[in-house]
Amino acid sequence: MKLFSLPYLAYSRIITSMNPIEVISLSFCSKKSRERIKQIHFHVDYAGISTKVNKFKAPVFQLRISTGGRHLSIPFQTAPRPARCEGRRFTWTIDGVKHYFRCGESQLGSIIYSNIPKSYFKITNNILDLVRASLSILELDLNVINDLKGFITEPCMKSVSGIKVVSETITAEKLSIFFNNIENPVKDVFIYSKVEGEVSTSLNIFRSDRLIAFKADWVTRENILGFNGKFLCLFNPTIDIGTIIEFIKQWRNGNNTKFVALKMAKVPQELMKIDQFISEFNAKPWDPTKREKCYIYEKEITDKQNIVADLSEGFDFERHDGLLATIKIRPPDFFQFFVWHKRFTAENRT
Repeated sequence: MKLFSLPYLAYSRIITSMNPIEVISLSFCSKKSRERIKQIHFHVDYAGISTKVNKFKAPVFQLRISTGGRHLSIPFQTAPRPARCEGRRFTWTIDGVKHYFRCGESQLGSIIYSNIPKSYFKITNNILDLVRASLSILELDLNVINDLKGFITEPCMKSVSGIKVVSETITAEKLSIFFNNIENPVKDVFIYSKVEGEVSTSLNIFRSDRLIAFKADWVTRENILGFNGKFLCLFNPTIDIGTIIEFIKQWRNGNNTKFVALKMAKVPQELMKIDQFISEFNAKPWDPTKREKCYIYEKEITDKQNIVADLSEGFDFERHDGLLATIKIRPPDFFQFFVWHKRFTAENRT
C-alpha cells in the first residue's frame, strides 16, 4: 500500500487519527498492514465492557482510540433483526475461523455484530491486540451475566483496574462468585447496588485501593474493620459511632502507612458527635504550623488533579510514627477522616 511507503511518523499519525472501525478495516488489507498497525502506539481513551450501553443490557465491548473520537462497539449478542439487513458486511478470520460481520453506525460510533455466538471475547482480544491496548474498565449489571465465573476469568480480565457494579439489587452470593474469581484485587470498585445478604470481609473488594458503596447499609462493622485499602467512601451507611472509633483506633495503633481516607455521607446522627471523637483521640483544632488548611487528594485516588478538601475546621491527632490525621464532621450528615502523608506542598514550605 502507498500509505506504508511513507515514513513511519507520517503514516502512524494518519492511522492514529482514524476511527477504530477504519483502523480495523485497514488491518484487513494484508498481513503487512496488520503488522504495521500493531507497531503503532495508539492513545486509547477507553477500553471497557458495559451492560449500560443498549436496551438489551447485554455486555458491550467499547473502544475509543482518539480523543473525542467515535467508539467501536461489539455487543455480546447476535444482531437484532433490523440490524441484520442494515450496514455493511465484511469477513474477518480469527484463529482460523471465518466470521461474517455486519457493521452499522450510531451517533457514537460503529457497532459490529458477529454471526458466531459466544465468540465475543475472541473478537475483543483480537482488537485489543491490534491496537496494543488492555481492557481496563467493567461497568456491569451482574444479574444479566449467566456465567459470572467464566466471564471474569477470561484472560483479558487480568488487566482490569476498575469495576462498577450497577445492578439495581445484587445478592452477596453473586458478588462473592464474581470478585472471588478475580486473581488480584482491582484498584477501584464502585458498588451502586442494593446488596442482599451478608458480604464476607474476606471478599477482595476490601483490599482494593478505592472502594465506594452508594447504598452502604450492607457494610458491617467487620467489613469496615477488615478494609485494607487506601480510600473508603460510603453513602447511607448504618454504622454506629463505636465502630468508627474502633476503626480509627485500629489505624492509630497499627502500622498501616497506605490508608488515605474514610468518607461517609448521609450518616446516622450518632456519628455527628464531634465531642466524643475529640475526647477519645485527644484531638486538637487545626494548627497552621503542623499542616495545610486544605487536603489535596492523590491523583490515583480521584483520577483528577487539584481536588481539595478544606479541613480548617477539622480536629487533628498524631500516631506513634508521626503521621497526622484529621477528623471533620460537617452538618447535616457528612463525616471525614483523613491521613496526612504530606502535610505541606512544596510551595507552602518556602
